[in-house]
Amino acid sequence: MIIEYLDKHNHIITIKSIGEMPKDLSSISSLQLIDYSKDDVIEIEKLFDIDTSILSNSDDIEISSHYAENENQLAFNFSFPYYSDQNKIEEMIVSFILKENIMFSFMAVNFEQFISETKKHEYFENMKNFPLTLDSFLRMLIGIVPDYFADLTEVISKNIKNTYYNSQKRKAFSEKELDELTALKFDNYLIRESLNEFRRILLLLKKSNKLSPEIKEAIIFELEDLTVINEYVVNNFERLEDLKDYVSNKIDLEQNRIFKTLTIITTCISLPMLIAGIYGMNFKYMPELEWKYGYVYAAILLLLCFVVPLLWFKRKKWL
Repeated sequence: MIIEYLDKHNHIITIKSIGEMPKDLSSISSLQLIDYSKDDVIEIEKLFDIDTSILSNSDDIEISSHYAENENQLAFNFSFPYYSDQNKIEEMIVSFILKENIMFSFMAVNFEQFISETKKHEYFENMKNFPLTLDSFLRMLIGIVPDYFADLTEVISKNIKNTYYNSQKRKAFSEKELDELTALKFDNYLIRESLNEFRRILLLLKKSNKLSPEIKEAIIFELEDLTVINEYVVNNFERLEDLKDYVSNKIDLEQNRIFKTLTIITTCISLPMLIAGIYGMNFKYMPELEWKYGYVYAAILLLLCFVVPLLWFKRKKWL
């Protein structure tokens, strides 16, 4: 487990156990638990008198499992998509609990590593201009996350465009290309799912009485940005469908070409084999057996049975 906390002087301290935290818990403004266990959560719950039940039902579909508000605290969670070491998008649940002037965050992987240093520095500097309150933490969060979704959607869009360009250069396709498109489609699906979860959280936050009018106005602004991002996500789905149709049609054309070739080969071989089969019969009376030019006749007949179908297929532009 890794614990990062922010003190009242805006210093970030990293520790590895709950026992290393300062005795004066009021000096902590923000507390982040990474790769934590159930026992760690229970200890934090007792130390700070918070309700962590939202961590246990984050996989449920109901919005009540992702957003909970009472007199003492405000809690919410949403799925966070990120590129793993295998260069594919995975997701984790990020949970936040806000109580008075302290924010708690729980996650399996430090999601801040996926945020650019420029963005982090920008929002952290802006937060210094405000007192460390519920509003200031939310102001930073709702500013960083939509930007992250925008960057991630842009990466998917670029990957789709590159796939488009590469597909136009290829002459042959296989099921591997379709698998790549399916993977891109699933990545885009994870982004859309996470994006919609975060939008629902913001809509519920906008209705909260705990937030100031200024932060609610900022939420409305970010919701508009998320709507634009969602349109790009939908466009990505349309592009992927078009690209999948293009690749599928190319594969179908290639298969048709193969079937045509097989048909030509089968026809050109079958007719000579038919002639050879006829003259290979052991009938007593076969006039050509006593004919002086019977062998030449059979050879010419075999050649014609091979060449004539070729000329016919060429005339039909199968060759």
